[in-house]
Amino acid sequence: MSFDLQDRVPQLVKTQKAAETLRCSPAGSTHDQWGFPSQPEPYVDAKEGAAFLRLHPKTLMRLAREGIVPAYSFSEGSRRHWRFLISELDKWMKSKVNSSPHPVRSVSPERRK
Repeated sequence: MSFDLQDRVPQLVKTQKAAETLRCSPAGSTHDQWGFPSQPEPYVDAKEGAAFLRLHPKTLMRLAREGIVPAYSFSEGSRRHWRFLISELDKWMKSKVNSSPHPVRSVSPERRK
């Protein structure tokens, strides 16, 4: 029995293409084939996190101290330095959206004046 490489080339090409397909993620995807982030998300400070949420940085820091928003504290002495992940702030904000419809009352013309 002799080993002929020509007989195995199509099989190797198919296997290699399948492996490349598995390794490639869709365009714009930030996750690998197993669903893990391909690059860690950077932490942002209160100024950047507040700008994302359109809040004042002090308001965001107060919400972090109160445990209302997802935040990470890096303590150095008595002052705390807060860091945030934009994806977690986005998820938090979306959970706070009240999109249930409310009935609209019509206002009589007499009350408009």
